[in-house]
Amino acid sequence: MKVVKFLAHPVVLIISFLLILISGEHVGGFYTMYLVMALPHGGVHAVLGVIGITLLLISFVKFKGANKFLARLLLNLAGLVGLWLSIFYFFYQDKSGYNNGTFQQLLPILSIGLFALISFCFFIETIVFGKRINEGTISFK
Repeated sequence: MKVVKFLAHPVVLIISFLLILISGEHVGGFYTMYLVMALPHGGVHAVLGVIGITLLLISFVKFKGANKFLARLLLNLAGLVGLWLSIFYFFYQDKSGYNNGTFQQLLPILSIGLFALISFCFFIETIVFGKRINEGTISFK
């Protein structure tokens, strides 16, 4: 159970998102590099990624209490959707297939798989945790 709690932590989710390996024809690297390069140009995937990260960090820092569970739940889910849309648009906009090597090499596939696993754990923990708070089975006093 501690492993799931660790995997469901928002900071672990953000780190796994930023460390997704992307394999290009000539140059590859972590997804962080692609976000930073596209952000000044207003790349859709970069904006979505930064918004998702920001929402997760706001939820983590600001809304920890039981009386704010709905705001935290919505921010967590919106942040998670933002991260996944960022990845989706990054590959969807690649019409020339420059980054298709990502789906042909083991390490990039494993990094995306790890991000998917952590996202799933985060989603389940967010829903279950929010439900337990709503039912009153968890007390923060």
